[in-house]
Amino acid sequence: MDYRDVCRRSLSEFDVEKKIYRVTAFGQDYEVDPALRDIYPLESEEKPVSTELGLLIVFYLLRSRDIPLAKKWVNEFSLKGGAMFFRGPHAIRSKEIAGRFGNDVDGFKEVCYELGGQPVDMGDAAFRFQVLPRIPILVVLWYGDDEFEASAKLLMDETIDQHLPLDVIYAMAVELIGMLLGSSRRRKSE
Repeated sequence: MDYRDVCRRSLSEFDVEKKIYRVTAFGQDYEVDPALRDIYPLESEEKPVSTELGLLIVFYLLRSRDIPLAKKWVNEFSLKGGAMFFRGPHAIRSKEIAGRFGNDVDGFKEVCYELGGQPVDMGDAAFRFQVLPRIPILVVLWYGDDEFEASAKLLMDETIDQHLPLDVIYAMAVELIGMLLGSSRRRKSE
């Protein structure tokens, strides 16, 4: 692919001398070396990136489009084919976020701030994460009380499925939820 087209679509950079792409994912800069088929964080010696993160970055570079955000937040079931795909083994684990933080909104806020989230006025607490330059995601939490069980949702800009296929959107959710629940955001693939 023409690196200029990839950079325009993905809002990434290309180092012509090194022949590598630089892209920001979850607030961290990564280098993508197509010749070596390698992805590594710029500010860490830790390698390799998780399978989910690697998949997300590669598909983003390959498929992102130069389109504006719709500025309309939707859940995974609103995406074309999402109602069928995001079931069973591909269900987004938002219940785990509610289970961990449903009675600890302050803890949720602390973790989100540490991960670079920006607060949004929604639910009892909500944060916007810039997953990739054209991919924002919201994590919304409603705390539990005597009447209602705690709940959480991941919301995406309506354009996300024009950049990523559903299985890669699922990988993105796995990575973000792992980060929120305390897994290393750059855990090693096995």
